[in-house]
Parts: sequence; structure tokens; C-alpha cells
Amino acid sequence: MRTALRASIATAVLAGALLAPIAGTAYAATTTAPAAAAVAATVPDRYAGTPVLIGTGVVAVLRNKSEGPEAWIRAVSDDWKPGDGYTGRVLATLDVEHLKASVNGLELELVGKDSAHPSLSVAKGGTTKSYPLPQAATAPTAPADCVSKVKQVNLGAGLQADLTMSPKGPKVVMHGADPADTWTRTLTRTNPKGSSDYLSRINNPSSAKPVFEWKTQGGNDVPSGFADFPALPKGCTLDYQVTEETPAPKPEPSTAKPVTATNVSAQTAAQTTVVPQGAVAAGAEIVSEDTDNTTTLAAGAGAGLLAVFAVLGATVLRRRRSHN
Repeated sequence: MRTALRASIATAVLAGALLAPIAGTAYAATTTAPAAAAVAATVPDRYAGTPVLIGTGVVAVLRNKSEGPEAWIRAVSDDWKPGDGYTGRVLATLDVEHLKASVNGLELELVGKDSAHPSLSVAKGGTTKSYPLPQAATAPTAPADCVSKVKQVNLGAGLQADLTMSPKGPKVVMHGADPADTWTRTLTRTNPKGSSDYLSRINNPSSAKPVFEWKTQGGNDVPSGFADFPALPKGCTLDYQVTEETPAPKPEPSTAKPVTATNVSAQTAAQTTVVPQGAVAAGAEIVSEDTDNTTTLAAGAGAGLLAVFAVLGATVLRRRRSHN
């Protein structure tokens, strides 16, 4: 009896040991599957947006958050429908620095990037559709009417630049003169220097009168081009502190004293007058310092001779009176 009971207990233990991995696997399968599905449906916030189908197998994920207006063009399956995943391969990205792109025969353009209502324009075969981007979480720093008119400048080498001024400061958008060229480069007050391949920069970007400087062709002998930015519309103000560039230091004044009338008077005052003693007391002799002023010496000598003649004349006169 005891032998039979021991055999039954051993059999149950063995069965439990054999079935435990199977049960664990089954439990893990039932708990992991929903979690995996949830992870697959999650989209990172940086790439989350409003997906719209703009062509067969192509969607545009529209965003308008702290990074500014964006349109991420992604590849999806040909039977894609709203509600399906949209984190496929990126075909192009449109943002404030890349406004145009061509994808699978579609001509794309981000319109109104500085306005409160930007949109994505999609053109194909003469037909154009517009897809509004989501409303920004915060209002723009300045209304659209505080952005100046565009000043277009020809840079040479097939390039042009659009200069604007807003409360955020000066802005330059360089692009190809050919409308088919999608290359762009943007300079701003906080990012005033362009590519190292050629000269392009905003001089004194935080001042009241910034200047755009460029040189796209020619050697060192070719002068740079300069263009002022347009003025802000009336009633608009800058939202940053205006600071001017530090002016060049002025040359130190010379330590040598120039010859002036004051110095000449001081030099003349240094001369002394000596009153003669004794028999020549009737005259006065001007004694000057040892200088190269011959006029002063001549004057002193002449005055001395006049005094001598005066004394001699007085002596002769006294002798005549005594003789008479």
C-alpha cells in the first residue's frame, strides 16, 4: 500500500515537472502578444503627426510643433488606408529650410511657413491639391503682417537670395535661380554664417541695420556683394535686444607737444631783464638765454649801444658847462 502511494506521488511530481515549461510558455504567449501589438502601434512623438495619402504608396505626415511646420513624406503599401501605420521609409522631408521636393512624380511645396496656417501643396499632371498642416500649439512670435516684403538679390553663379526682416531678426533664404532647382540654404540672426565653400553671411545680425554679404564666384580680387535688409513694417518691433558691433579702437594721441602760441609765450617769458648798475644805469640791457633767436640778440646789443651813447653825451655836456 505504501509502495503504491509512493509510486503515485512520484508520478504526479514527474508529470508536474514535465508540464511546467509548457504551461509557462503558454502563459508567456498570452501575456506577451498584446504587449507586442501595443509596441508596434506606438509612434515616437518626434515623428507623430497627421498622415494623409497624397499618392499611390506615398503618405505625407503633417506636423506643426516646436520644430516648426514639417511634412515627412513616407513610403507605405499600395493599399494603405487611414488608421494604418505610417512609419515607413522616408522619401523626403519638407521644413522651413527645405520648402520643395519631387517624389514619385509629385511636386511638393511647403507653403506659408511663417504664417499661422501653413499647408502642403501637391501638384501632379496639372492638378494641385493643398493639405493644411495642424494648428501650431503656440501662436507665432509675430503676426504675418510684421514680416517685411521680400527683397530678392541676384548672387551670381545661378543663385538668388530672398531677404526679409521680422521681429525675430534678419533672414536670408538662398536658392537656385532655376525653379526646378530645389537646393536652399537659410541664414538667420542666430545662425548668420553660411557654407565654407563660398562667402555668405549676415554682418552685425543683432543690430538695427544688418547687412548681407556674399561672394559666390571669382578670386580674392573680386569684391564682395552687399545688400541691406528691408525695414520692418510700421508698428512692428524687434523681440530681442539690439546690439551694435564694437567700433574699431581709436589711435592713441601723440605724446609730443605741438608748438603753440602758449608755448611761445612761455618761452618768451623765460627771458630776463637786467638793470645795469653804476655809470650805465640810464640804459637797460636785455639778456636772453642762449638760443638761436638772432633777432632777440640784435635787439639786446642795440639797446646797450644806445645806453653808452647817452652816458657819453651827458658827460660831454657837463664838461662844457664847467668850462664856461
